[in-house]
Amino acid sequence: FYPSRAFAYGDRTSAGVFEDFGGSRVDDWLAFNGQAASAARSLLASENLDLQARTDLKVLLGQTLDEQANWREDDPLHRQPQWYAGRVSQALTHLLVRDQLSTSTRWDALLNRLQGVARLCRLGVDSIEQGNPQRTERALRTLAGTRAFYEGGLPDLLDTWPGATSGSDLRQAVDGSLDEAVTAIRALETHLEALLPDMDDPVAIGLERYTAKLARRSSAQMTPDRLREQAGAEMRRVRTLMVEEARRWQRSLDSESAPDPGLSDEALLAAALEAMEADREDNQAAFLEQFVTLTEASERFVEDHGIATVPKPTTLYIALSPAHFSGAAVGGVYPSGPFDPQADTLFYIPSVPDDAPPEAREGFYRSFNDHFNAMIISHEMFPGHYLQYKVAVSEAPPVRSLFSNGVYTEGWGSFVEELLLDAGWVDNVPLTRLAHLRKRLENATRAMVSVQVHTASWDREQVLTFAREEGLLAPQFAENLWQRVVNSPLQITDYYVGWAQFQTLFAARGDGPLIDWVDAVLRAGPVPMDLLPPLLEP
Repeated sequence: FYPSRAFAYGDRTSAGVFEDFGGSRVDDWLAFNGQAASAARSLLASENLDLQARTDLKVLLGQTLDEQANWREDDPLHRQPQWYAGRVSQALTHLLVRDQLSTSTRWDALLNRLQGVARLCRLGVDSIEQGNPQRTERALRTLAGTRAFYEGGLPDLLDTWPGATSGSDLRQAVDGSLDEAVTAIRALETHLEALLPDMDDPVAIGLERYTAKLARRSSAQMTPDRLREQAGAEMRRVRTLMVEEARRWQRSLDSESAPDPGLSDEALLAAALEAMEADREDNQAAFLEQFVTLTEASERFVEDHGIATVPKPTTLYIALSPAHFSGAAVGGVYPSGPFDPQADTLFYIPSVPDDAPPEAREGFYRSFNDHFNAMIISHEMFPGHYLQYKVAVSEAPPVRSLFSNGVYTEGWGSFVEELLLDAGWVDNVPLTRLAHLRKRLENATRAMVSVQVHTASWDREQVLTFAREEGLLAPQFAENLWQRVVNSPLQITDYYVGWAQFQTLFAARGDGPLIDWVDAVLRAGPVPMDLLPPLLEP
């Protein structure tokens, strides 16, 4: 039902298949998930299951319940233009990079996926009736970016592929499907533009639906009120820690360059953040090289300091975000999966064009400054997302990687930022520690804003004011927060919720070697957090 996800996770037979949500397929899928849920419940009633099997069944049951709820509650076919745009923009992500396919299979897969993109866009034209205007505007930008890539960058890229010379029957067929896809994307854009003036779906999910979604996502650990209270307390706590770190930075400087010792806490913190943002690159080539170097250094650090066992060989593809990604500052980690554990993990670095307006480039590089990048590499690479995915697909039962839990995944990435700094990463210099604390404050801010937008009707101006004044968000991240809370309302809570739960687990781990605990967490796989403690027992 999700061949793009299957291909991303290494199933080569899914390379040439694209999502088809037409006809009765969604109804059939919901019926299938209902049957799977019933079967999982029956098996879980047995007393003869071992811990691993019981865990896998609970993961599977949770996935079936999510599928049913999301399709029925969110009604993506008729009310979510951004759902279509996301699938269109990611249709070729892995096909354009992964090299595990033969030449002929790759071309055939491209042909079929382009035809699938056109089919999905036509379904959108026939099905979308309503939506939220902000999400639709985002969808339109995404579709326009993908169409521009199909019209410009993709044909040039295909000229470098072996096996289909210009004018050959295969190349003509691909070019025809590419034209068909471009026409279909443009038709979907036109349809959405016509609907946009009358769209009136609210941004807010509403208290009832938000409460249910948050409960499922957090394994019933969070209610909106509890999340609001805990996130607010975390914000106050971190603001205090940031001032302490600014004082440590002040003490690290010689008397001539140090800020005036009489500065207020807020003024000193502002000076420290300004100094942090001043240390930055200013072009794509240097920025990419910095991330490559940091990745290699973080791997060595994790090994040399006995933090985790690192599987070999390292299988990574690191590049700037490709042209068909929407927006200037979009990146991420795209892991291999249990169908092909040795495939490359894709690490796409966010970027801004070298010819972008100066203010856009300055805002980007101030946000992605040297200290932030040094800190975030532990989240994204070692011992964060790359390592957690790599160990999971190699050692944990496959169902856990196929249906990975977001609270575990982002919680672990957020937790290990501090873990590595505590171990001496980049000498735990004050401004890099401050970058982590600012990120930690951002995570709590995300959780707070998510609750307030979706249960208390906060608008864009309230979000931006809160983000700047209370969350101290860097320029690029402050601009992105509203879009994220609109388009990923529950996902943005995962960072704080998961981090808090990993903090609790770590405090209770006992006195054994750190590497034993970290390895056990990673071998368990990205399971819901309530299922993790028994899997860590010797």
